[in-house]
Amino acid sequence: MKNVMIKTKNEFEEANIICQSIINKYDIFSDMSLWLEEHKSLFNQINIQPKGLPAICNSNFEGIKYEYIFKFHSLYEKTDYEWNILDHMPHYIAIMYFFEQMNAFMLGHYLTEEYYMGKDQPDFFYSIGNAFQELQNRGNTKLIAQEMYCPSLDKMEYYFMGNKENSYLHLMFKLENKKVIDLIECRELKTNLPIDIDPEKQVFLNT
Repeated sequence: MKNVMIKTKNEFEEANIICQSIINKYDIFSDMSLWLEEHKSLFNQINIQPKGLPAICNSNFEGIKYEYIFKFHSLYEKTDYEWNILDHMPHYIAIMYFFEQMNAFMLGHYLTEEYYMGKDQPDFFYSIGNAFQELQNRGNTKLIAQEMYCPSLDKMEYYFMGNKENSYLHLMFKLENKKVIDLIECRELKTNLPIDIDPEKQVFLNT
């Protein structure tokens, strides 16, 4: 298929089949830079990008919505954004974003120091995975970051609150040039919190 917008019923049907195949074969452990480059042309054929506005998926033709075109467009946008996230924000905000998503895999991609919280990488990410699983077992599908005032310029403190029942992580990011170089688990509540906290609902990485 040429790198031009699809316009005919046959082109929509063909693109829908191709998108379904790509989605079925999608593997997060593959080379995502290569995946993005391989499918960039197809994405451009179905992507409408008004200047200064969010992208729109061209997945409708003559009253028919082509489901796999829409799903592929969403998948490509999300993958491109997350694998190039440092083009859009500082490292520490990206790490906050992936904690909110409970995405241990992408945290592993962007947290590259040898040790965190006194643990080597395998043990540290095992702890993160267990904490996210516990939060999900309690019914949460994402976390919402609540930033706390921290007088230190090289630290950021967050409560990551569950979106369903307020279980939470309480973490401090240690920064160097806005990059997270270590994490500290906080076990004491701050005073004058802007949110309701039940200390019995804290989930720990360091158990």
